[in-house]
Amino acid sequence: MKRIRPLDTRQLQAFENLCETGSFTRTAKQLFVTQSAVSHSLRSLEKEAGCKLVKKQGKQIQLTEAGERLLAFARPWLEEMNRVRDEIRSSDDRGIPRIRLGASDQICRFLLPTLLKEFSSLEPRCKFEIRGLDTLDCLDLLSSGEVDLSLTVEPFPRSDYLFIPCFSDELVVVTYPEHSWAKKGIVSWRDVGGEKFILPNRRGFTFRAIQDFLSKKGIKLNSFMEMNSSETTKELIKNKFGIGILADWFVAKEIESGELVSLPLGPRRLIRPWGISTLKGHSLGTAERAFIKCVEQTGCRWMVNRDPSFNTKLPGN
Repeated sequence: MKRIRPLDTRQLQAFENLCETGSFTRTAKQLFVTQSAVSHSLRSLEKEAGCKLVKKQGKQIQLTEAGERLLAFARPWLEEMNRVRDEIRSSDDRGIPRIRLGASDQICRFLLPTLLKEFSSLEPRCKFEIRGLDTLDCLDLLSSGEVDLSLTVEPFPRSDYLFIPCFSDELVVVTYPEHSWAKKGIVSWRDVGGEKFILPNRRGFTFRAIQDFLSKKGIKLNSFMEMNSSETTKELIKNKFGIGILADWFVAKEIESGELVSLPLGPRRLIRPWGISTLKGHSLGTAERAFIKCVEQTGCRWMVNRDPSFNTKLPGN
């Protein structure tokens, strides 16, 4: 008797994506493969099934009767497989909850200690695997399956993950006390041409947010320095090499001591949402849902409790 092989999971996933998008090109982008790989996967699945599953109508695809029957089976089966996989991944072999987290370096330094302390009081058995990187690297780890959650500023939308907003902060102009803007207590954008700005690396999302904000004001910076490290930016400002645009909480201690001065960008504020990103289709475990709720509560409390004049206390103080 001939042994019947089970259908390939990856081929079923590609088939389900193709049915959802209706396009070989969009399916290839979602799965991070070539269009020819999607076509080959479909041909192999049709060979295993022993019949045609789709037919082309111009540039569109249409399911055959067999294709509709297979899709009706494949979708709930794939959803269940993803749910089981996520449950297994979110706990170790003893059933202890586990959270694999990628987090922004700044959050790791300022908020994460307080956050982990509060969450541990709610879920004392939960184990953490944490990677501290910049936002883009955290998202790359998310896409590759090396982490399950990413705690960063809001990234630009992508088709493969979801962003859950939790709290927000504000970006302000930061300068040294002797600067003319600091003495006037206001940012004079008309005089921006002669200023030396120190901005975050253009690879990051904060740089793009700043550029978009200035562009809407009709401002284009002729020259500026780019720094990977906000700490380096802060030290350069202290030594009068330029002025920067940083999160208000990041310079709170220096503002309080008088080493630096922070000024609002103007009537229109520049707010950065922070939150959790997760891959689409990832089924959140109980511990992960509790952690996201804790991020929201801890982050909001951290931001709300700050002094409006930016003479704020750091979290945990």
